[in-house]
Amino acid sequence: MAIDLVTFDEAYAHLRCEVDGTNGSPDDPWLSIFIPAISQAVSNWLKVDARLYVPEVDSSGEPLLDSAGDPIPAYPLVVRPVVKAAVLIELGSQYRFREGEGVDNVVPDAAGWGYVLNKTSTALLTSLRKSTVR
Repeated sequence: MAIDLVTFDEAYAHLRCEVDGTNGSPDDPWLSIFIPAISQAVSNWLKVDARLYVPEVDSSGEPLLDSAGDPIPAYPLVVRPVVKAAVLIELGSQYRFREGEGVDNVVPDAAGWGYVLNKTSTALLTSLRKSTVR
């Protein structure tokens, strides 16, 4: 499911973009590419779209799970605050270091491979990621 996990207004506020009341922001073309791209990267990293959203809970407050053990999202869909935060942090990193040269994007050799998102975004999302190790 491809859905933007943050709005333009949330991105504007986080990035402190200059906004012209009639024309939006000069950053709109960049944001129109990167909001969906980073939303997709976060979704792919978590491996299960349902983990992006606040789960449905039972009467005791426990999340309802489907047959695969994944949380069932509540409707209407509400993006988890930690997911929004990770997307905004990733947007900020990509915005600041548009060519990928930033310190946030450097993963030490000892850490291994597989980093799709920067370290801060990864740290925020780790508890939500679907494990594939059995």
